[in-house]
Amino acid sequence: MHKSVSQVQNVKMALDSARQTIMLVDDDPIFRSMIASYLKKLNFEVTEAEDGLDALKLLRHQVPDLMICDLNMPIMSGIELVEEVSWQFPMLPMIVVSATEDMGDVARVLRFGIKDFLTKPITHLDHFTSAIKSTLEESQANPSVVRDFSSQWFQLDHSGQVDEEKELYWHLNHLKDNVVTSRDLLHALQPERDTQQGGWKCSYHVLQPSEMMPLVFDYAWLMDGRFAFYLVDSSDGGENGVGTALLIRALFNDFLRTRKRCHSDLKDLADAVEKGISCTKCSNPINALFGIADMVEGTISILPAGMKSNWLFDGSTQAIEKGIKLGEGCTKNFVTSHLPMKKGGELVLSELGVRSFKLTIKNVTY
Repeated sequence: MHKSVSQVQNVKMALDSARQTIMLVDDDPIFRSMIASYLKKLNFEVTEAEDGLDALKLLRHQVPDLMICDLNMPIMSGIELVEEVSWQFPMLPMIVVSATEDMGDVARVLRFGIKDFLTKPITHLDHFTSAIKSTLEESQANPSVVRDFSSQWFQLDHSGQVDEEKELYWHLNHLKDNVVTSRDLLHALQPERDTQQGGWKCSYHVLQPSEMMPLVFDYAWLMDGRFAFYLVDSSDGGENGVGTALLIRALFNDFLRTRKRCHSDLKDLADAVEKGISCTKCSNPINALFGIADMVEGTISILPAGMKSNWLFDGSTQAIEKGIKLGEGCTKNFVTSHLPMKKGGELVLSELGVRSFKLTIKNVTY
């Protein structure tokens, strides 16, 4: 935990001049004391809680600027605490510190809006400090915006670009060195299988061997009722497959967030993702696919980026060739636009060997 006086002073200068409060929740009194001492040297006001229940009691009297909590605690676990805080105090940013190797647990809390997670023991205090600083800056700049955790990792700027100097490489290096952990995290972060808005229901199904790096699917309903989605083959990115999948997740979410009031074009989306891939060391070109279903028009548009697929509707099939992969100029690919979807249809992927993927879109009013 040693850090020179000059280093601490430099960190202090980098932090906001106003004294901010951090709640530290951990059942290990030694770890809690060491971290609290370090945070106080950085001019933070620190409140300590020995478990999740104690933390909730303290929150009734004062809400801090940031909460840092362990996952494995008695009485009320960190997972239970994160879930409870996300409901009662949705704008309170949280960082998880965990020694667990169970990425299912980590993924579960990440989906509750955790801004970052760090692994125990904390051996790099500069990483720890950077995570705190970036989380507080993000919270102050966007107090009402719930950001996806991977956006926090990659620190996207206002133009959707990746700030390479702020990129949290230690997470990605940890995942790169632990294949099983990486695979489990990507599996656990998959969204709900079924989603519905108005008279439209969308469901997806993936069939793949459990030992393979997975196909990663994500989606979002846009402000105008359209359904945007992407699919990425994380096994295609080599040792950077996980980093690339997480980067795409961050870029996808930020692109839609910053353009929620205007028409989002598939090629604009693909271009933003390709620019992100080109300016980070933790990603490679990868096979992918993007799509937007327009529920008002009753049509769907697909931009291939290395994946061949078929759109099935009313007994007909429209083949969509794979084209150039994502990261190698996929915006040159032809967008198959305005495919019929009045009653719905199915997007099915081919050329996947033992794996298969199907997205079913159905108009439940028919």
